[in-house]
Amino acid sequence: MRKGDHSYRMDHKGLIEESAEDLYENAPCGYLSTLPNGLIVKANKTFLKWMGYAAEELLYQKKFQDLLPIGGRMYYETHYAPLLRMQGFVTEINFDLRRKKRQLLPVLVNTTQLKDENSKPILNRTTVFNITDRKGYEKELLRAKKQAEEATRIKAEFLSTVSHEIRTPMNAIISIANLLLETNYTQEQSQYLSTLKASSENLLHLINDILDFSKLESGKVALAEREVDLKELVTSLLHGVRIAAQDKGLALKLAIDKDMPPRVLGDPVKIGQVLTNLLGNAVKFTERGSVSLELELEELTDKEAVISFCVEDTGIGIPKDKLEKVFEEFAQADYDINLRYGGTGLGLSISRKLLALYGSKLTVKSQEGQGSTFCFALRLKLGQAAPALPNDTAAGHEPDVAGVKLLLVEDNAVNVMVVTKYFEKWGVDFDVATNGVAGVAKVMEQDYDLVLMDLHMPEMDGYEATAKIRSLPESKYKQLPIIALSASTEKDFAEEMAGAGINDFISKPFNATELRNKIAHYAYAATKGLPYHTTFTGQQPMPTAHTPLQNPDGPAYDLSTFEELLGENEADLEELVKITIRNFEVFQGKFQAALVSRNLEDYKFSCHKITVTLGLLNAWRLQHAITQGKDLLEEAATTADQKPLDEIAKAIHLEFDVLLAGLNATLLHRWNQTDTPDTP
Repeated sequence: MRKGDHSYRMDHKGLIEESAEDLYENAPCGYLSTLPNGLIVKANKTFLKWMGYAAEELLYQKKFQDLLPIGGRMYYETHYAPLLRMQGFVTEINFDLRRKKRQLLPVLVNTTQLKDENSKPILNRTTVFNITDRKGYEKELLRAKKQAEEATRIKAEFLSTVSHEIRTPMNAIISIANLLLETNYTQEQSQYLSTLKASSENLLHLINDILDFSKLESGKVALAEREVDLKELVTSLLHGVRIAAQDKGLALKLAIDKDMPPRVLGDPVKIGQVLTNLLGNAVKFTERGSVSLELELEELTDKEAVISFCVEDTGIGIPKDKLEKVFEEFAQADYDINLRYGGTGLGLSISRKLLALYGSKLTVKSQEGQGSTFCFALRLKLGQAAPALPNDTAAGHEPDVAGVKLLLVEDNAVNVMVVTKYFEKWGVDFDVATNGVAGVAKVMEQDYDLVLMDLHMPEMDGYEATAKIRSLPESKYKQLPIIALSASTEKDFAEEMAGAGINDFISKPFNATELRNKIAHYAYAATKGLPYHTTFTGQQPMPTAHTPLQNPDGPAYDLSTFEELLGENEADLEELVKITIRNFEVFQGKFQAALVSRNLEDYKFSCHKITVTLGLLNAWRLQHAITQGKDLLEEAATTADQKPLDEIAKAIHLEFDVLLAGLNATLLHRWNQTDTPDTP
């Protein structure tokens, strides 16, 4: 206790006592009292110290709302004050108070309103908590959360990329080993080849597990819904493990309920993956006896069926205390089993995560030394038998697509003209929608045999448009074939398309033969009212567009691809050049604006929309500059240096000027006119 400080005194027991006034003035939180209109009539020393005001500067001089920035003042008038009048108190309201020196102080406010005997408000008592430190902690936590999420994303992308890159040469190694095994070789070479094949297959299996696990962890896996013949599916799966079972002298048994529906709607890839994991484990951990797969119909209605799947073996079994451990990532029952049998310990974890997408759970019953039984049940919609569709290309001639009713949803005018020229040659009856909103509207207005859907568009992209079409009440919208058109080169966007309900994919610039074949395939099924075979499963990365050898030091552009596409039709070529000029004038401004505002999303969107046109024009100098701009814009997120962005903006602007000047000169000298852009 300080000498001369009369705020404290000793009681008769020698204990320190503090006055109520001192507790009020020096409390660790701020206290203030205001009239109902917000005028401050009392404030403790703590609050005055935080705000930097003397008492005479604040009391009866300012209202509480005067201390708030404009946004806080609006919230005070529209939410805080009405709520206080209505219920007589407010709690945990977050404000920023403006101090005398204009800095902002983050606070948490609790207010109680005092009323007279007539329930008329007379005074507001407010407690103010300084949450500067808490805000700092929140920022640190948010920063740590973002860093953790970014690390997880980078890890998932790394695993996915590496797995994809390794899988390609591994498939080649296995294929070559199989080919060599069919040639004449010595007994010693046979052992080498068998070892090579077995080791390669084991390595590929490990890579696939890692890839599947990384996709599941990053939430990139979605269920497809396709016609599935379960009998055909499980028979083929058993055939896949038959050789391994025969090598160990194991009997393979299959039992299918006689009342099983012939076809159901489900994801054959995911269901097959789960059963393959279970059957592979059963054979792997069984030295003698048998492995059985049983499908039992538990429930059947006119719309759906509940089917249980059980894989039973007579293998080594699992100790009772390890039954749950086997479902953990990178875990097996014990260390000795890992040494003896190998593997990642991911198979059961992946299977359980895949089944969770169906709302199902993988269960196990086991007794050590006597075998294990793994079971799960799926509720699946009923399908129908699907007759085979004709394959005109196999007969050696192009399929006839004349009369097919088709909707093209595409916002890029150059792309529209290129695609529709093929439609005109083939006799396709087509409509065009320039965005997803218009595309959905046209689908609702007319009946189409199929839809070609660009994925990246303004107002509504292809994913959302497809999802909206699929959600329409009539069943025909669930069956309407929708094929994605995209210049995207990302490897892991297949799951997103499958989730939206897209049936197939064609990369841009497209191959005309591939486009014609796909139109024929899906249109035939649609016109005959038949279920079609969907080649896009959402499981493998989609093929990317073939890109010619790029030379950033070559000419600004050439029209050879345009001329090849349109043949001798000079009028169409002239129109295509005009459309390209108008497009490039728009995109020139968009790229500049995105670089100035550092808007990476807008920049990427423009990159995507212009890529096909640049490829058709062989405009690799401009393409190179735009790619450099994207790289610099991504780096700019971590630096305030604007100079590199300004320099690349000038370079892009110059390349656009050169290209536009050349195209306008072509119009002038080849067709004796200049292009006049449409007035916005």
